[in-house]
Amino acid sequence: MIRTYSFPILLVSLLFVAISLSALNTQTPLWLVDANVAMWQIGMVGTSYFIGNLVGTLIANWFISKINVKQTYTCVCLLFAFATLGMGLSVNVVCWSFFRFLIGIACAVTWIIVESSILVTSKANNRSKMIAIYMTTYYLGSVLGLKLLHYFPKSILYFALVIVVLMALAILFILFTHYHLPSRKTRVFNILPMIKFQPARLGLVGCIISGMVIGAIYSLLPAYYSQLGFTDDEVSNWIILVIASGLIAQMPIGFFANKYGTSSVLIVESLLFTVACFMIINNYWLIFATIVVGATIFTVYPLSMSWACSTVDKSNIVLMNQTMLLVNTIGCLIAPAIISLFMDKWGNNFLFICFMGIAIYFMIILMVKRNNHSQFSVHSK
Repeated sequence: MIRTYSFPILLVSLLFVAISLSALNTQTPLWLVDANVAMWQIGMVGTSYFIGNLVGTLIANWFISKINVKQTYTCVCLLFAFATLGMGLSVNVVCWSFFRFLIGIACAVTWIIVESSILVTSKANNRSKMIAIYMTTYYLGSVLGLKLLHYFPKSILYFALVIVVLMALAILFILFTHYHLPSRKTRVFNILPMIKFQPARLGLVGCIISGMVIGAIYSLLPAYYSQLGFTDDEVSNWIILVIASGLIAQMPIGFFANKYGTSSVLIVESLLFTVACFMIINNYWLIFATIVVGATIFTVYPLSMSWACSTVDKSNIVLMNQTMLLVNTIGCLIAPAIISLFMDKWGNNFLFICFMGIAIYFMIILMVKRNNHSQFSVHSK
């Protein structure tokens, strides 16, 4: 029996992880820009993190089945801290790629633990609400991490020591929870049936689209602003604006999805996102356009996750969650590497040109397919 206080304590622990990850994700490309590293190499370091996400997604269930939730969570927090300390030794692209890979593994296992714990212990009538609270907490941590970045040490090593303290706090709080995930009889890599499951297909597409754009935002957007001449503090403020917009939009977007249907909301979001990217490229109403970008793209993943999870029975929810994170990570993995090459060749604005192409493709897929899948559409609560 899960104690009622376990959920808020779990969220507090997640908050410390989100603060650490947000600060590190933003500061890493800025450190690389200061070290005069080429954009394609910055993209490679960003891609290494998402490769780690991919590996972590695949091995998470095996580790959880071998040791319990608390021990697994503790181990990955320690891995996060160790890898960040490793980055403090020197600015070396190869070494940083390896350490970012380890951090990616740690984060993916953390997300699997938190999301699966929520999905398994929640009821069908409050699952979407709990996921919305989880996403709001995560984005709140991301905003706090960026805001606190002003007060973090500029030295990489001392910055890493702050991360170690935050990871210690995350471990401390997880020890007071009482979550247990059921062991699966299926093999760890047996996710192909979930990918082939037709009712969940559009939800899975939404996850990979979300991953492609958010992966590029985290990996390349700080460098994009930095190369435009913004200071580190100004870059941080712009990233805060993007993520805070996603945080504030969680509940309103959920309301509209509940009223008008998930598919319709995703189509409108894709259209608004495309228009906002066009505005940024042409320097029209930059603050408003940035708010629209954050509000739309950061709500695609929770909508898609609720959509896909509601098409399977409870015994397969953890497996579907693992599958969604896997395809989301594949999107994160592909986009920074490819888009950074285009940015090197054709200029920084190609970041938002790529975003427009991805959003238009998703919008077309939704418009073509939604009639065939309307009976499986889920209204997010």
